[in-house]
Amino acid sequence: MTKKRQKIFNPVALWSANFSTVLSIALVLFMLGFMLTFIYHAFTASNNLKENVSFTIYLMDDTKEEDALSFEKELKKNKNVKSTQYISSEQAAQIMSEVMGENHLEVLGSTNPYAASIVVNLKAESLNYTTIKRFITSLEAKDVVDHVDYRQDLVKDINNAVYNVTAFILAFIICLLIIAITLINHTIRLTIYSKRFLIRSMELVGAKPGFIRKPFLLKGLFFGLIGGLIANVLLLGIIFWISRKYPLLITPENYPIYGMIAIAILGFGILLAFISTFISVFRFMYLRDEKLYR
Repeated sequence: MTKKRQKIFNPVALWSANFSTVLSIALVLFMLGFMLTFIYHAFTASNNLKENVSFTIYLMDDTKEEDALSFEKELKKNKNVKSTQYISSEQAAQIMSEVMGENHLEVLGSTNPYAASIVVNLKAESLNYTTIKRFITSLEAKDVVDHVDYRQDLVKDINNAVYNVTAFILAFIICLLIIAITLINHTIRLTIYSKRFLIRSMELVGAKPGFIRKPFLLKGLFFGLIGGLIANVLLLGIIFWISRKYPLLITPENYPIYGMIAIAILGFGILLAFISTFISVFRFMYLRDEKLYR
């Protein structure tokens, strides 16, 4: 009798099956969390790249410094502008002296040919053709502005590169989501499949559907919770390792984003495990007798 009961109920096999289910969920959620972290850093890097693209506004020769500084303050109030830097004609001459030599102005009889200018960096979201064109047109209409110099080809190349990378990452994350949902659903479905005879036995003795579903749903929630926690621990370990190797890549301002990703992974794991468990239990509760042995 004892041997027979041990055959029917094997705690080692049960623990192994539950561990495999939790581990499968954890690994899938970890990959999803890692990709979300990678996407965040790729997005941040693309924004930094865009915001490093500068425009140079050259001012009229007769522009007074007071008017130039007043114009710079006006630029800073523009919603598209991230930062500005005023460079006087004297500062421009000094910069060029460092590049071409201190005596390069002697050719022109010590006349300073360099005009005062304002270097402008736009916000990342404003670095598109329409916004730039409108911005430059408004600048060139100012009396103090001579002309605006910017690398249109560079802006176009950056936008094209960012668009291509974004499209690739978006397609990849959609594929990863589909794989994650499919794998977690199939893993839980196999776990419930091994209990299909137990479900049928409970139905035959008159147990209500809610009573049958409850322990399975609680177990599914538990699997999703533990899997999400393990995934977050693995993700935290990877972030910690990267911060030790590349300190400039992981900064304190990133911590809230990491927290949001961890919460999203945990919530996604719990929700997906619950839904998959509910669907699987519902399916096996109303399964025909001949299909129980397939």
